[in-house]
Amino acid sequence: MKTLARLGVLAGLMSSLWLAPAMGGYHVATALPEEQVLRILNNVPVFMITNDKGEPLTFEIPNPQDQNKKVQVFTFFINQQDAQTALNTIKTQQPDVGRVARVSAAALSGALKIAIESQKNPAVGVDIIPSSQQLQAAVDMLKKSGDLVERDGRILTKNGQPFAGGTPLFFLADTKTGNPIAVEAQVRENGQTRTQRFIPFYFDNAQLQREVDQARQKRPELARDTGIRVIMLDSLVSTMLSSNDPVAGQIQLIQTPDAIQFAVQQQGGSNQAGNR
Repeated sequence: MKTLARLGVLAGLMSSLWLAPAMGGYHVATALPEEQVLRILNNVPVFMITNDKGEPLTFEIPNPQDQNKKVQVFTFFINQQDAQTALNTIKTQQPDVGRVARVSAAALSGALKIAIESQKNPAVGVDIIPSSQQLQAAVDMLKKSGDLVERDGRILTKNGQPFAGGTPLFFLADTKTGNPIAVEAQVRENGQTRTQRFIPFYFDNAQLQREVDQARQKRPELARDTGIRVIMLDSLVSTMLSSNDPVAGQIQLIQTPDAIQFAVQQQGGSNQAGNR
């Protein structure tokens, strides 16, 4: 998995100012470069279970198109604690494997690369495990907005299709248009401070809510004109890969401080080991 890059940028936010709606719409015709999307996702730490050589542990499932063939699945966890729980299960059920396994930080770009490869190579697949708490928060939000309904114990879309789940991302949106709100922030990087404009999407709803509450104390109109919305990760990535709006390149996915700290500490330890 590719080494995480520029984690200190989003970890070093000093102050931010919520601005006007940033994007004019979600789905338009021409694609952003795939490389640009990968660069954005390369700054987002997620977690995998790896062996003592740093190689991801994978599992196999039957190929849905050909039961005689297998699909090698790479698993990414959004939450480090969920990865640790899975590792504990492996240690119990497969002690020889679990003895040398560990939770390792990886870049979310790795998941997208595997997903893209799987379109050409059906022998590989990717599974992204969301936080169950955040997924429930997203379901509650979508039920409240009418985008999801519960019928006979099943969660369905408003069109009557089964809800596929996924990894939720929360964002502040204009209440009239639903378009996301941009942020202008002072960012500290390499000992220097600069202003950066970006469109944040949060893995943790409570983290976004805290920041919005602070911003609304300074700008009460935000309470009237904006609200928190949710979109699934796969939908957002599809948007980024199919949008000709230049501000789509300003999208940033915001991990929790704990996730960033874990990734930074682990990367720092790896760098020190490599320099010995």
